[in-house]
Amino acid sequence: MAYESKPFLKIRNGIKAPSGFHYMPNGKLMSDADHVAMFGYIDQKINSININLKDIHTDGETRRFSIFGDEYAIFSLKIFDSNATPKYYNFYTKTWSTEVTGLDKISLNKNYTGSIAFPALTEVPGGVMKYTINLIAETCHNIRTAHANLIEVRNADNSININESKGSSSNVLTKILSQDTVKTLKLSAIAPSLYEASSSTVDGATSGSNRIVIDGDATDKNIVQVGDKVTSTGVAASAHALVTEINPDGDNTNEIEISISDSCSDGALIAFTPPFNGMTPHDDDSDAGSDSFSVPSGNSFKSTFSVSLTPQSGRTFRVLRNPTVEDLCAYKTVTFGSAALALEGEDVSASTYFRWPVDNIAGLKAGMLLDPARTGTGANTTTPAFISDYRTTKTEQQIIENAYGNYINSETVDDVVVDAVDTYNNIVTAVDRNGRTTAQAGNIIFDTKQADALKSDSGVRIFGYGKNGIKSLTGVDVNISNINVAFLGDGTNAAVSTTTSGAVSSSTTISLTSVNNISQGMEVRGVGISASTANPTVVSKAASTGSANITVSAAQTLESGQTLFFDNGSNNVTIRGTIEVSNMDIANVDLFFDVERFLESI
Repeated sequence: MAYESKPFLKIRNGIKAPSGFHYMPNGKLMSDADHVAMFGYIDQKINSININLKDIHTDGETRRFSIFGDEYAIFSLKIFDSNATPKYYNFYTKTWSTEVTGLDKISLNKNYTGSIAFPALTEVPGGVMKYTINLIAETCHNIRTAHANLIEVRNADNSININESKGSSSNVLTKILSQDTVKTLKLSAIAPSLYEASSSTVDGATSGSNRIVIDGDATDKNIVQVGDKVTSTGVAASAHALVTEINPDGDNTNEIEISISDSCSDGALIAFTPPFNGMTPHDDDSDAGSDSFSVPSGNSFKSTFSVSLTPQSGRTFRVLRNPTVEDLCAYKTVTFGSAALALEGEDVSASTYFRWPVDNIAGLKAGMLLDPARTGTGANTTTPAFISDYRTTKTEQQIIENAYGNYINSETVDDVVVDAVDTYNNIVTAVDRNGRTTAQAGNIIFDTKQADALKSDSGVRIFGYGKNGIKSLTGVDVNISNINVAFLGDGTNAAVSTTTSGAVSSSTTISLTSVNNISQGMEVRGVGISASTANPTVVSKAASTGSANITVSAAQTLESGQTLFFDNGSNNVTIRGTIEVSNMDIANVDLFFDVERFLESI
């Protein structure tokens, strides 16, 4: 037996060699030290350890691992936690204790497979429990083991990513697993552009009119939009006056038309409340009706969900279509730099710019939406605007010669091309424990020029939609399916009903005992309703709630106390479906249905 490729023979015919000696092929004993001095070591390698490096489930779990390498390579394996007095894993009893233990001097038969039983999280030293895995390449007898050459992986901030790196430059290869407290994934709703209220002042008193002139430009959507509820001095607080048209005659961009006639005082403040203002749930204003799930970081889950939406008092919802995952979004906030950065050849005479520096570009990408709120975080944005590459072209002419003459060929080519998101040579200043970039200053470009007033604005939202946008902003893979939108939260889509509070004789005005859940556009039906071509619809209502008159699209004759039904609207909409999430983030995640995409609030 030769020892150029095999370990020493320590037992022969059932007899163990003395300590420090081994049997030679001829049966004689030889000193281990003398043999190594004469013939040297047999060099073997450990190639890798394979184990799932995602966060450990908060409730604990068992994970298998495999070690690969040369036959006869020798390793030891130690695993310990991050408690002040570390606990070590005993592979034989499958328990954790302060006794230093592990696998010692194990000879590989090309691979070794085992498992680790991680306990439930009861202590959180430093905010998260860490488990350090040390795979040690051992030298024993005539076998000298080393790890495969180090292939170092660095994070974007130039720190070493231990878990992504391969091999080791020493005899220890380290991996670190984390076990964190359970995280919350919230599923809620948001109305990015139709939630924040705005205001102007009345320019000229009105009396019993449905026309109002304001000091601001009514075509500026940051001031007023069709569907806004109007409140002002002279307009009764209970009145349900909605903006129905802007510049109704096409001759005055400061004029609006409202759904009912009323009076306004000259110079009075006039407030415009968007359709989804006061809706619940909404962003971080209210969680009423939202759904939430407890998910350990790095883990996956699949569950049914239910998000129940309620409009502002006096409003109702109309469902335009069922939402999809593309209507689901996440957002981050940024602070804009003190000045825009003009692009090559850009016309900045109007003090508007495509490119803007922001404090953090982490997760931002082309296609994301700039904050469209009319006040607050979006007060100085010009929207709709999306993050987009900047590209200009030019025409080049080339003379083409052939045997019969010359001709000029014109070709359009790129002139200036700038990426939508640019680091601008700013370094990454923070990464999370998984190596994901969380902080880096840079520039973003919008497809719509932004006014100079945007400079230095903080808390401005950038929205990412659908699977790709959410993944980029949160790191989470998400999908929703089996979506159903139901009225009244019970799945019945039952109609709204109320009774007449007085008789009606060939009139479009109907008095009702309650108009709380009735809105413009709803269809009216019931005994006595005349529908020569189609059911009449609600044109307006005089008050937001309580007993009041409504105006319908066709004259009716009805008795007092008669029950009427109103279709195509409800004061409660429930979105149900199935959500599936993988690779939960190490922080809480908020996801929102953008209701402006599939609902009307009227």
